[in-house]
Amino acid sequence: MSVSIVNNIVIGPEEVFIPAHLSFGQFMFDKLKEGGNNVALVSAETHETITYIELLKQSVDLAVALKKLGLKKNDVVGISSENRIEFMVTVLAIVFCGGQLSLLNFTYTPEEVTHLINMVKPKFIFVSPISAQNIYDTCQNVSFVEKLIMFGEYDVVPSTMYNNLVKESVNVDGFVLEDVNGKNDTLAIMLSSGTTGLPKGVMLTHVNLLTSIAHMKYYFNTSMKMYNYHMNTAMTLIPWFHAYGFITTITGMIEHIKTVFLVRFDPQQYLETIQNYKVNMTTIVPPIAVFLAKDPLVLKYDLSSLNEVWCGAAPLSKNIQNAISARTGLRRIKNGYGLTEVTMGVCLDYMEHNKPGTCGQPGPGVRLKVVDIDSGAKLGPGQEGELCVKSVLRMKGYVGDAAAEGEALFDDEGFVHTGDVGYYDEDGYVYIVDRLKELIKYKGYQVAPAQLEALLLKHPGVADCGVVGTPDEMAGELPTAFVVLQPDTKLSEQDLVDYIASKVSPTKHLRGGVRFIDEIPKNPSGKILRRLLKTMVQKPKSKL
Repeated sequence: MSVSIVNNIVIGPEEVFIPAHLSFGQFMFDKLKEGGNNVALVSAETHETITYIELLKQSVDLAVALKKLGLKKNDVVGISSENRIEFMVTVLAIVFCGGQLSLLNFTYTPEEVTHLINMVKPKFIFVSPISAQNIYDTCQNVSFVEKLIMFGEYDVVPSTMYNNLVKESVNVDGFVLEDVNGKNDTLAIMLSSGTTGLPKGVMLTHVNLLTSIAHMKYYFNTSMKMYNYHMNTAMTLIPWFHAYGFITTITGMIEHIKTVFLVRFDPQQYLETIQNYKVNMTTIVPPIAVFLAKDPLVLKYDLSSLNEVWCGAAPLSKNIQNAISARTGLRRIKNGYGLTEVTMGVCLDYMEHNKPGTCGQPGPGVRLKVVDIDSGAKLGPGQEGELCVKSVLRMKGYVGDAAAEGEALFDDEGFVHTGDVGYYDEDGYVYIVDRLKELIKYKGYQVAPAQLEALLLKHPGVADCGVVGTPDEMAGELPTAFVVLQPDTKLSEQDLVDYIASKVSPTKHLRGGVRFIDEIPKNPSGKILRRLLKTMVQKPKSKL
């Protein structure tokens, strides 16, 4: 990748081309048609498959059925479901109709679901049996949701059954998609991570998605060319309601790659799927990286088909990268960086551990700067500050009441302030230190939880961990660790306090102590839910 640094701004390579018609629906329609009888998607649980031409046919049939139900251009349609073939058929059908996708996290609590539905105001909501009751109960209190449509065989709540919705077979060649204004029309409302509060609805246009997919295609093809291999089969378990899972899966489809998907992480099934389907590439989040680095089960499976692994959604420790390589021989563990507000990915690493710990360089057309947290001044290589990104990937804005907050994200030069703390080196490689809002302030010193978590994970007795600040009257906050131990491991709180004290400066010691728990709370994309850990923090000690 050709990257330059000018006036303390890191500039990515030249922007890639996107389709001239600027319609995501038309683009996908054409690509599915080209895919023909090649397998598009495979369920690792049920082994159900669908070819590209079957996917196109079912999507067109459903689009016609939705129009007969009254779906019009710009109507919002929600999907609350785990990964399944019907999910992707529904996505395409909504887009073909010119509708707006609202991809809802099916694991949300009733309070969160109520917030989301009132925010995006969907006309229809597609549900699966595991999300149906929650959605149904919420919809009793709103008037704008006209219909629930149920995936599967069981009528869990009063709804229209997906399998009964399509009444006629449509000639694909005669189907005309709804025309759109690709630059301005909202294609999808994606959810921000919500780790520090209620989720926001991020409005992404057709051009946003087309550009992001063009970038992903650029990354795929550059990597295959660089390492001289062909990607036949990919695997994902990242939820499709998340921009990371959705866009990487769609990119595989436009490249006519067979994508095997999982609904949830089960260690044995995960490894068996890679082995049995001879998976060449997979997307993961840091908790799975820790599993690959530490769990003895990994060594019992043949993972030699894997050419590369992409990790995103949260910082990946270079120690974990190195541990995976040492155990499996896999050298291409790509760490990426992005956020929903800029349509997911803006950086990706291509090196074979020459610079472990980096999330790579800015992608095509991306400009990145690091600014001083207090003064806003642009910083040079090696200086930590807030990362800011400028790109055509920038979101249209937030839905509803959060719109004013969206404007506050952008500075006078058009850069998005990410809220992430990091730096870049002299070659333009970017490193993420932590979330600005998650920094622990100890006696005025900033302590990055991710640094302490990376060190704890290096300890052979630690399976997982999360670090937050415990409020303290004298010091402000005390770094406090929540730790999940490896099976049959005995460690005391003092053992880990001393271990960290031997690795870091005094301001970063675990003065808030260590709490042993069974599981670190995380959202589906793998980010630690620090707000939940903070509610678990015990009363701090009275003396430092």
